Amino acid sequence: MDGMRIVVVEDQPLFRRGLIDLLNAEGFRVDGSAGTVHEAMDVIAARMPDIVLMDLQLADGSGIDATRRLFELHGERVRVVMLSESREPSDMIAAVRAGAVGYLTKDQAPERLAEALRGVLRGEAALSRRMAAHLIADVRDTQRRMVLATKLPHRERLTPRQLEILQLIAAGETTSEIASRLFLSPETVRWHVKAILRKLKARTRAEAAAALREVMAEAV
Repeated sequence: MDGMRIVVVEDQPLFRRGLIDLLNAEGFRVDGSAGTVHEAMDVIAARMPDIVLMDLQLADGSGIDATRRLFELHGERVRVVMLSESREPSDMIAAVRAGAVGYLTKDQAPERLAEALRGVLRGEAALSRRMAAHLIADVRDTQRRMVLATKLPHRERLTPRQLEILQLIAAGETTSEIASRLFLSPETVRWHVKAILRKLKARTRAEAAAALREVMAEAV
């Protein structure tokens, strides 16, 4: 299993060099590296590695957006493991939703990183116990949103994602704040908001939020 081909995507040259040396020392084959999303897409398309080790924040964009594009282009043929400084559960959840098979933090012990990457080729998820617990909680929250969606008007067309956005609207978040939290573009959020208003027959965001609060009050 050692000798697996890896592409490293990391925008800090010094850290990237150290990571490559570590992986080589552990018996992996680093088949390419990149420091930007643009470079990464080209290198990965040319090399088609077993695993992409992807930084969360790159100079020209988000590693999560890059992961989403890779999944759309190559499906499960390219397995992405995020390697990030962030311990925020929302970042991990966004990465998994985008198609990543793992999320590791940069303070990992070298042997832990190597073992996690070997586990990916065995079909395992590269997640810490803490992150796995947050992922399970997110799955449960999604299920609760689906149940709640069945209680809203025109429920047959209201998606869990739209309900998630509606909950954030009710919490007073703006379009840009929702986009940042959910790793969506503002245009995508606006499209969802328009669909929510249409489906709930609401004229404003306030009316849509009121409909949600009414349903939640009845559910208590």
